Amino acid sequence: MPPQQAIQNLPQAFAGNPGVNVLVAAEPGADVVLQRLNLRQDLAAEFLTAAQEARPDENVVLRPYDPGYTPEWNEVCYIDLAEHATIAELIRQISQVQQAELFREQDEIVDHLRFYAIVVSPNAQRHAVFLRTYSPKKELTRRAGFAALFNRGHYDKVDTKIFLFDRQIDCFSWGGYLFIYSIGAFQRIFDYFEEVRAKADETVTAILAQIPISNADAFRAAGTGQMQMMSKLAQIARKPYLNRVTIRDIRRTIEAFELDVQIVVENGQEKLLFEANPNKRWLILKMLDDDFLGSIMTDQKYEVNSKSALVR
Repeated sequence: MPPQQAIQNLPQAFAGNPGVNVLVAAEPGADVVLQRLNLRQDLAAEFLTAAQEARPDENVVLRPYDPGYTPEWNEVCYIDLAEHATIAELIRQISQVQQAELFREQDEIVDHLRFYAIVVSPNAQRHAVFLRTYSPKKELTRRAGFAALFNRGHYDKVDTKIFLFDRQIDCFSWGGYLFIYSIGAFQRIFDYFEEVRAKADETVTAILAQIPISNADAFRAAGTGQMQMMSKLAQIARKPYLNRVTIRDIRRTIEAFELDVQIVVENGQEKLLFEANPNKRWLILKMLDDDFLGSIMTDQKYEVNSKSALVR
């Protein structure tokens, strides 16, 4: 189903008397450890309310997730889980709530808390998963200072572990999609940047195969050594127009926007000169990402940091 239909069908997750479970996720080692909270009915109802309140407005605008795109206030980004096996597998594991061991407040787990998940299950086969970033600092006794609790006319120091939760949701999964409210939180939850880092060299190779760049070794070093550049290159590599861009197109852009980018001749071929200077290293990437745009109405030229193509 398309993502808009999945959003429209989300009320089905809350129909009747759905099951509600909450799992905390920690990363004490290489793998994520999932543990289930043993909830009383009143606390389960609080988590269910938080999930219900996370339902998008019916007028929300859905945009495919792009790491370089900054959503507007009325937009929600989404990814198709069928195209992201790693994320889909973690969602699948979270959905199998009964296979998770109970949370026992072990220090090794609390020290490495990363997120928690509210799993709403209208039946045994369907699950809506609502995710929120979390950290050890959410446990009161691990915060700076100390906590005091009023009890029977006087205050006691709090020694019992007390975990704070809120009603915010960073992203949720339903109908084969992951819908993202907070880009930064999504990236932290799913280690997005680690995936980008692992594929950085492959991404640079793909771009060099389509765009002739001089000083390619320096371009590769920059594109595999700095996280912001890795993310930008990953975004560029997915552009459908990249294999149609020619040196003529690039030269026209350089001249129209008066960019400080040189085209040199190397072995009889014109190439973009990559310069590692901090003031210039981003110019080629911004140009390839089509960040330089002009207004038809005012004839003004702009550099933008987020955009989406018009649907025709």
